[in-house]
Amino acid sequence: MERYGQMSQFVGVFSDRDDLVAALREKCPGRDFALDSERDLSRVVILDEDQAPLFTDPPRKSLVRIILGPHENRRQGELVIDRQTFLASPEHYLAFATDLADAAVHAAQLEAEVGYLTQIHELMSMVEAKEVSERITRTVLNILGLARGTLFLHDPRMERYVVSFSNDLSYQETGEFLPGIPPDVLQRALASGKFIEFDRQAGMIVMPLQFEQDLIGVIKVPITANDELDQETSNSVTRYLTAVTGVLGNIYQLTRSRDLAMRDDLTKAYNRRFFESYLDEEIERARRYGSLFSIIFLDLDDLKMVNNFYGHLSGSRTLQEVAKRILSAVRGIDKVVRFGGDEFCIILPQTDSDQAMLVANRVKKSMTASAFRLEPTVEISITASFGIATYPTHGITKDGLIRQADAAMYRVKSTTKNAVGVATIEDATRPAAM
Repeated sequence: MERYGQMSQFVGVFSDRDDLVAALREKCPGRDFALDSERDLSRVVILDEDQAPLFTDPPRKSLVRIILGPHENRRQGELVIDRQTFLASPEHYLAFATDLADAAVHAAQLEAEVGYLTQIHELMSMVEAKEVSERITRTVLNILGLARGTLFLHDPRMERYVVSFSNDLSYQETGEFLPGIPPDVLQRALASGKFIEFDRQAGMIVMPLQFEQDLIGVIKVPITANDELDQETSNSVTRYLTAVTGVLGNIYQLTRSRDLAMRDDLTKAYNRRFFESYLDEEIERARRYGSLFSIIFLDLDDLKMVNNFYGHLSGSRTLQEVAKRILSAVRGIDKVVRFGGDEFCIILPQTDSDQAMLVANRVKKSMTASAFRLEPTVEISITASFGIATYPTHGITKDGLIRQADAAMYRVKSTTKNAVGVATIEDATRPAAM
């Protein structure tokens, strides 16, 4: 990595004649000259008269080429000069070539930064974090010349990082704090003080996104054994992320502020106001794309006994712990709502009844896995009754789905409790207990 940064300042020499290199080292003692494969990384190169094929197909990284010998089709960035004339005062021509290469690099950086400013203006008009995340991730991939990547954003509600955008088909949700990124790789990336960490052993590039000392996100890009990352590309990524991370941070904070307004103060689950608008959106999305989704209603069993025996403060602490356990058992895309009192609702996008049953049982297991510790010497056990309804199987309107899920939950609560029920067609005629 650092080797490239050094080599870009070297002068690459392409010649099969020993006298050229010897003369250059004698007359230009303050310069370093690259030979063999290293010269392919140099911005300034010298093409001797015996290297005619390179006159038309020059080294890919070269910005300025000094051609020694006759060359009629001179192109931009080429200085054609007689060999003896050059050797009479090589430092003079090399100084000019170096200045020209530096100017070209600086111009390219300015052009890129103008592009970044334009994109910042466009990003500021976007209000959704997912849109911004996709734009940033795709731009980073374009700079790297790679195809796949994932951007994770920190979710305080889940107390971990969740996917904000990904086009990596190999990505899998694991429920980890930062899925798929080894802690030691992330630590090295953070400790380096850079925006980018290339880890061939882990098979990934990791790019931490920090805003006001907070790690708000991480970009992960998988790599193969053949992928390379030179210093110039690394610098380009760093400049880009430096320019846009602040925008992502501001939008992230704005999104979180809006999100908090839709939260229940006690449990930090979403509130009824969020539920009403989001369920409308989910129904419209499912109707438009021909997809389905499910909702789970759950009502705590015998919470009144906790309130009566231990007091309402203990009841509030119980609700907080219930919400925490529900959140730990669902996916990042699922929405957990405190529907009212001791009743919660979980909205499960792209989930059928069978899959919703699995989620409900996972939540049920999470709630009963261990006792709720209210005080150092006070432990209680809490169960819940669950009801499931699926769009469009059990209803095609918001009120219809709520009525079905509530009826299925009521049926469980009035019989066994601590179980999961699925809506039936008959439930559609039962009034909802709202």
